[in-house]
Amino acid sequence: MDWKHIFGDEEPAEVFRYFSMISEIPRRSGDLRRISDFLLAFGCDLGLESRQDGALNVIIEKNASPDYEDEEPLILQAHMDMVCEQNQGTGHDFASDSIELVREGDRIRAKGTSLGADNGLGVAFIMAVLADGTLPHPAIEAVFTADEETDMAGAWALNLGALRGRTLVNLDAPAVTICGSGEMEVAMRFVPELVPVRRGWKFCSIAVNGLSGGHTGQDATKERGNAIVLLHRILLGMEKQMEFQVVALWGGAGMSSAFAREAHCTVAVPPENMEFLVDLAEESEKIFRKELHKKDPRVRVKCVPNIPGAMKGLNDGAYRKLSRLLTLLPDGVASRNFEFDGAMESCANVGVLELHKDELLVTILIRSTSAARKYYLYDKVVALCDLLGIFHSVTRDIPHWERRADGALVEKLGAVYPDRPLGIAQGTLECGIFGEKNPKLSIVALGAPYYSPHSPGEWFSMSETKVFWEGLLRFLRTKRAERREQLGLFDGTGDGEPDGAEGE
Repeated sequence: MDWKHIFGDEEPAEVFRYFSMISEIPRRSGDLRRISDFLLAFGCDLGLESRQDGALNVIIEKNASPDYEDEEPLILQAHMDMVCEQNQGTGHDFASDSIELVREGDRIRAKGTSLGADNGLGVAFIMAVLADGTLPHPAIEAVFTADEETDMAGAWALNLGALRGRTLVNLDAPAVTICGSGEMEVAMRFVPELVPVRRGWKFCSIAVNGLSGGHTGQDATKERGNAIVLLHRILLGMEKQMEFQVVALWGGAGMSSAFAREAHCTVAVPPENMEFLVDLAEESEKIFRKELHKKDPRVRVKCVPNIPGAMKGLNDGAYRKLSRLLTLLPDGVASRNFEFDGAMESCANVGVLELHKDELLVTILIRSTSAARKYYLYDKVVALCDLLGIFHSVTRDIPHWERRADGALVEKLGAVYPDRPLGIAQGTLECGIFGEKNPKLSIVALGAPYYSPHSPGEWFSMSETKVFWEGLLRFLRTKRAERREQLGLFDGTGDGEPDGAEGE
């Protein structure tokens, strides 16, 4: 990829060059050997102490620049994997294909796929810091973690005790944040009974698409459409008017952390009801477009009658169980955060729906800045599964990130970013895990903004990236006037901080 063709002479040139380089390397979660080996080689080629652990995390150490030897070492951290979403018909293979970058004025996006600015920009920032021999900075411990977008296995496996730094700067937040949400994913499964489709019935496909998708934490309060929920509303309308049988069903793209942009089902219906079904789909689209005209205006419902279909589908009992589950599962913002404007305190997203021959799978992702709120929403899911006789399992449980930036760090952030108030991370960062591993670690998250992550609409602004890059450089060269021990501001409990960042 000719990065100059995309970025021209825009600054920060090295950040954009490194972002282009990692965009050429497939880096879906669970398939990170290539990007991890690349980062390890990058550090070694610079002559820096570099190592890779069994989880494919990469740690690169860079000595302090002259006159910064007495400053405490600083941990800079970003994750190397990305969410892999694409538009229908794109034909992108995330296992082998590079991300194709597209420039539109000041914006950078990908051609038909998610961009990977989450967290490729953070990785590129750290690479640029490591490679520049002229920057003033304390000793740097650069940490590139694996599999953040799934179960955060890299963060859980990381040996924090081997690092000297007591301040960690996470570069995965499109703002300046000092606390954030946790999350829990729950998978619900049952074995559906499949029975032959009734003789003489005809098949029809119904699809909901055109939705924006996006990050279920960062975009939670935007209340975008969920294709799984919208498709189920159409099925609920059918329940009231006709007999039918579901023979195929899927929604989402296998990733609970993204809003489902598409959902599809094939149903068998009596021939005399086909025209009514087509009308119902058209009317549903009108309703959805009216409801979402400011939030998700491109929503579409497509109904194709008289198509080939499978010879077996869900029996009435299996469909009723699924329908009640989807009707009663929490979805959307459950409670608001009143300390940070426009933020959620807790939310849920029905993310994946899949019908297989021997299993029906539904997943939900719960996010919250409060452990109590998270587990209360989980209790609702458990109670519902118990009532319906559905097996459920927790596939991941990531702690929320309580405020643990010490007073000296907050003072430094205020000096470096005077026009940016400290905020809360709505997405689930690895900071909660790091805080559990080392309660005395002082943590902040910041970085260049990216928009519509976890979707093919993901993009970032080159000019904004420059602003945040310059902010990071100010942060690195700004010395602390006094040591934390002298200030007596931090003992691992958050003393020295304003109260109330935690959502409970």
